[in-house]
Amino acid sequence: MHYRDIVHNEKPGGIEKKVAAQIKAFNAAGLACDFIFCRQPETVASKILSCLPFMPDGVNWPDPQSMSDYSFIYIRRPRFASRELIRFIEKTKRVNPDIKIIYEIPTYPYDAEMKTPILYSALIKDRINRKKLRTNVNRAAILTDEEEVFGIKTVKIMNGIDLSRITPKEPASALDEVHIIAVACFERWHGLDRLIAGIIAYYQKPILRRKVVLHVAGTGSILGSLKRQVEAANLRENIIFHGYCDSEELDALYDRCSLAVESLGFHRRAGLSVSASLKSREYLAKGIPFVSANEVDVFIDNPVDFFQQIPSNEDPVDIKELLSFHDRLYASETPGGLIGRIRGFAETHVEMDKAMENVISYLDTIR
Repeated sequence: MHYRDIVHNEKPGGIEKKVAAQIKAFNAAGLACDFIFCRQPETVASKILSCLPFMPDGVNWPDPQSMSDYSFIYIRRPRFASRELIRFIEKTKRVNPDIKIIYEIPTYPYDAEMKTPILYSALIKDRINRKKLRTNVNRAAILTDEEEVFGIKTVKIMNGIDLSRITPKEPASALDEVHIIAVACFERWHGLDRLIAGIIAYYQKPILRRKVVLHVAGTGSILGSLKRQVEAANLRENIIFHGYCDSEELDALYDRCSLAVESLGFHRRAGLSVSASLKSREYLAKGIPFVSANEVDVFIDNPVDFFQQIPSNEDPVDIKELLSFHDRLYASETPGGLIGRIRGFAETHVEMDKAMENVISYLDTIR
């Protein structure tokens, strides 16, 4: 059950692709999962209005009577827990007392992300209503290790992907120039300003041995300030903003690049130190090595040489260190061999059926 349409969306984002892959994993396990689209407010005005006290959330929750034949519901957390959500769950349980309800919380804790002027009233509503979830929700699906959240027992999941939708990249045509890719809907916590500052510092040195080009693919609220940062340094040819890229355009960019960047400002998000981002999974699926300023969950128990963690601070990224990491990898094996090895790691660790196996095991016990 999701509040973004994954069926008719011609430009699905990472979240839509994740939900589609979850449904595919459930169905492959014999759980016969349907997709239910719960339309949410779409205009800025309606979104703000839905956050206000005593106003409805504006989500088109299903008729509880339609849930009478289901054995389980898997709900991805909406923008905030509302009284309408609680009523839907309560009524569904009355209609179908045996139904199991799993409530996915893709980011936990999340309060810090909602402490903005627009969302703060929604946070208050969420804090009031989430306490009521424990009455009828059977499990909270989370990415972290807490055994209980909001009084609900948890089942651990991972962010996974459908590898059949992502083809491995082609080897970059030349490695004398280093092309780096960063893909996201960019916000302050992605820390791309640190990488841009590092490239600016690198090009200010009197002697340069290598050409470094950063390809920025995606949109986001912070993009305007990043572009101004590049314009001020007159580095438009070395830091290129491609905007939104469809799958073919993105594949072509990946093929040009031999290194990727995940988050460099994760420390700017309160309460979070380990990333489980969908982007890290996409990089693995494409077969491209990457760097980040935070730990990535899949590497904690599975250390690899194709990922490098750099300092988590506000300093500009040291480009010489990035190049050293890059060159060590490509000196030890062929580009094609490296791509295949990284892709193999993805197949073992982040395919969606692996990511959802705890939920599937739990649901198997109630069939």
